Formats: sequence, C-alpha cells, structure tokens
Amino acid sequence: MLQEEQRRQIEQRLLREREQVLDAIGEFDETAKDLRERTGELSLADNHPADIATEHQEHEKDFLFASMEGRRLYAIDESLRLLYKEPERFGLCDVCGQDIGMERLDVIPETRLCAQHARERDAASDADANPREADGHANEEQR
Repeated sequence: MLQEEQRRQIEQRLLREREQVLDAIGEFDETAKDLRERTGELSLADNHPADIATEHQEHEKDFLFASMEGRRLYAIDESLRLLYKEPERFGLCDVCGQDIGMERLDVIPETRLCAQHARERDAASDADANPREADGHANEEQR
C-alpha cells in the first residue's frame, strides 16, 4: 500500500501529465484549424494531388495522436478520481488487488494494472488485432 507521501508524489505527477496532455490536444486543435484555413479554398484544383495527399496524411496522423492523448487524459482523470475518492485503493491492481508498486506508478502514474495483468491485457489485445498469428495460422495462405 502506498504511503501518504507517495500518493502526493503520484498526484503531482498525474497533474503535470494532465497539463501536458491538455497542451498536446490544444496543439492538435491549432494544427487542425490551420489546416482548415490553408485548404479552405473553394477548389483544390490548383493543388497538386500529392500535396493534397500529404496534407491528408498529416491530418490523419495528428488526429490519431490526439485520439491517443484523449484516451490518456481519460485514464489520468480516472486515476485522479480514484486517488481522491478512495485513496486506500489507489495503487492496487484492478484485477488482482495486489500492490502495483511505486516503481511502476512512477513510470506510468495513470496505470490501474500490475505489470503481470498489463502484459496479459496487451497480449490479448495483440491476439485480437491479429487472430491468425495468435492461432499459429499466419502462414496458411502460403500453403
């Protein structure tokens, strides 16, 4: 279980991380606004197709980054909510109830899983993303 000083340390870290995420999301908003202004012409006919594709690719990449940051902001807010409402549960794995450990919380302050259950979740996500590899059938097409 985390000591009071450790909780305060993690709280400060979560608040700093939250500000950084909000800044990153704000930058995405500015970039999207700039892109709309630059491509807001009535026609894109005078633009080369490669330029249009590059702008689109950059916008998609920025959107993906902002989406990831949005999910991270949600995780940080959920961790702060738990820290404030149930401080005795903060730092315990949501799955097994064991201590997550200060070392892990120092690296990923918004985590709600111990290292073992985080690995299991990631392995399950990888298997869901590519079920053929998870079943050992990745080379079936070559037969």
